[in-house]
Amino acid sequence: MLNAPKSDFNTTRISRIAAPDYKLRDYPAFDWLRILLASAVFWVHAGSVQHLNFAGDLFVQIFFALSGFLIAGIIIRMDRSDLPRFFYNRTIRIWLPFFAAVGLLYLVAYAKEGYSPYFWESLGYDLTFTHNFFIQKTPEVIAALPLNGTGSHFWSIAVEEQFYLMAPILIIFVPLAKHWITWVFIAILATTIGMWYGSVSAGVLAVMLQKRFGNWHMHPLASMSLIGIGAIVAVCWATGAFEYRYLVPILSIVIVLLCARPGLRTRLGMWAGGISFPMYLNHWIGLFVAGALASRVPQIGLLTADIIGFALSIFVAACAYRLIDHNLYKYRSSLYTPALGYIAMTSAYALMALGLVLGLYIIGPLDGPPPAM
Repeated sequence: MLNAPKSDFNTTRISRIAAPDYKLRDYPAFDWLRILLASAVFWVHAGSVQHLNFAGDLFVQIFFALSGFLIAGIIIRMDRSDLPRFFYNRTIRIWLPFFAAVGLLYLVAYAKEGYSPYFWESLGYDLTFTHNFFIQKTPEVIAALPLNGTGSHFWSIAVEEQFYLMAPILIIFVPLAKHWITWVFIAILATTIGMWYGSVSAGVLAVMLQKRFGNWHMHPLASMSLIGIGAIVAVCWATGAFEYRYLVPILSIVIVLLCARPGLRTRLGMWAGGISFPMYLNHWIGLFVAGALASRVPQIGLLTADIIGFALSIFVAACAYRLIDHNLYKYRSSLYTPALGYIAMTSAYALMALGLVLGLYIIGPLDGPPPAM
């Protein structure tokens, strides 16, 4: 739908929202981009990309830009009556697989080491999507988290959920937020103040530009310009000419726009894109197995152990996708009722409010030495 004429943007209502991730049908490269990014995060955490500073964060930021691009493409076609369905879909798409992954990780952590110093606090922040606000990435805190901080990557899921809560309010209820110029300022502000929303705001900006100017990014001259901009940004990053945080939203959205080419999705591509989310959530399983193999069977070599761990992560992701994500997609529309939509919408904001109360008034941020056990 994103390649529709500009006039269609205001006249096309969403049966759009009822279809799961409908826009991905237009952009088959997004399937492969998603699994590539999830796989790259595995190899960063395995220690294979140590020479590239911020590599892991870069891959996550591209995910953010992709989410901004896709979700904003849904929101700009919505009105207020569509909000319950939107939050129901996001709950099914994100919450249930995420909560399953959180439950598995914390069960393994308890079975392996009992209650770590920050066990309940970190679980509370993960379940309320406030991990990024209150769990500081200091060595002391990471070491005290369950399984030595194995779930530290859940901060990015919190950022995504915060975007899902903020974006509909801005775009639907604030007239200025319907214009692309507003998102230029939002993206610049989010990047400048060093928060987590620069790349996702750049994704929204790209959709607003597409709404105003059509598929401008597909013009040959525009494509060449995007490649040139990406190359310049990469050189600036490599040479340290500018701080990474100023460059990553630009590089992230350039990559997303270069992949945003309409076409038909293949079955293999849809499967690869489908397992990317459970792969990202649960890749720690393969890392644990790789670490165990490397320490107990050192003769196989670290690289071989990592390859086995990666293959296991793909297998686990495929199983999780088949058992959870695939079935959720299959039955999501048929199970929807307006009441469930309102429950999902209310629960989303209530969980975030609970997390903020925990962090600001009850638990406080996890930013110092762990408490004595």
